[in-house]
Amino acid sequence: MKSSTAFCLAALLAGAPAVRGEDAAVPVRIEEFIGGTGATAVSVLREDLESSGFLKFSQETGQWLIRGSSSAGRIDGAVIDINGEVVLSSHYDAADLRDNAHAFADDVLELITGTRGISTTKIAYVSDRSGAKEIYLADRDGQRVQRVTGDGILKGAPSLGPGSILLAYTTYRSGFADVMLTDLRTGDKRVVLNAPGTNSGVCFSPDGARLALTMSCDGDPEIHISTLTGGRIKRLTHSRSVEFSPSWSPDGRRLVFSSDATGAPQLYIVSRAGGEPERLETGHRVCTGPDWASDGVKIAFTARQPGGGPSVVVHDLTSGQSRVVLTGAEDPAWAPDGRHLACVKDGDLVVVDTARGTRQTIVSGAGRISEP
Repeated sequence: MKSSTAFCLAALLAGAPAVRGEDAAVPVRIEEFIGGTGATAVSVLREDLESSGFLKFSQETGQWLIRGSSSAGRIDGAVIDINGEVVLSSHYDAADLRDNAHAFADDVLELITGTRGISTTKIAYVSDRSGAKEIYLADRDGQRVQRVTGDGILKGAPSLGPGSILLAYTTYRSGFADVMLTDLRTGDKRVVLNAPGTNSGVCFSPDGARLALTMSCDGDPEIHISTLTGGRIKRLTHSRSVEFSPSWSPDGRRLVFSSDATGAPQLYIVSRAGGEPERLETGHRVCTGPDWASDGVKIAFTARQPGGGPSVVVHDLTSGQSRVVLTGAEDPAWAPDGRHLACVKDGDLVVVDTARGTRQTIVSGAGRISEP
């Protein structure tokens, strides 16, 4: 939990200009924190801010200055602008130091750049490290990995709801593909979709109120929408092909998905109200696992060329252009900032900065990872 005694975004006008683009890093200076856990707090904070790609550290004067203290894991942090005025002063007192440092980092980033930080976000993924495919959860930086499931039954396609409170995934507990919903706060689990046939590839809507998924209860695998209770099921697609891997647009009005209607999987967009899907011309023959970025403009997906391995590709809806951001990788999932992608390369969990073209392996040697 945090409390803020001053969070004056208007003070940005008195300091360095806010930067929203992806091609410039704002220089900041950070002082060593006082207190028994000050050094650890600074270490986590620096890594968070530097990995964002929006900020860079400078020892020169006249930059944004970050200072603070940390004792017993709690953090008191402040940001001082170019005129020497305190524009952010907050107290963070969660039980874990890393939670406090991540929260401070996100506040700093939003204050200086206007960009939503991702330090407090979580990544859910599948790993076979225990011998069976189970669901795991990790921090954005790959720290504090925890196993969410552990019954030894095949699972896949995890999806985190807003705020990382609810987790949905496919389970084969009944012998068929059903959708399980888990409350990560309480550990309570319940099956929400177990219609005849396949129920898989679930994805939360941006408001967390609906689920999109593939269901084959009518014969062919089609895209459907359901409430979190498994009620009010609406079928969106009607074809004789296989439709799978839906992902919502950030405004919740459309969905992108894969379909093999042309013989090989391609990407299509359909309105939440239904209607005829529109095919995206991506320039790639095989396109699977699309994920729609928070800016509404970019869609990431896995592309495969005949005889070749997978690549993570980003398609720009405005320009109609596609670019490969990482070869030999697959299963991309956007971070909330619309800049970073979690994906899998050589069985490891990797985060890619799509603006700088850099990547960081955050979970390695922990079984074969998939579907972050």
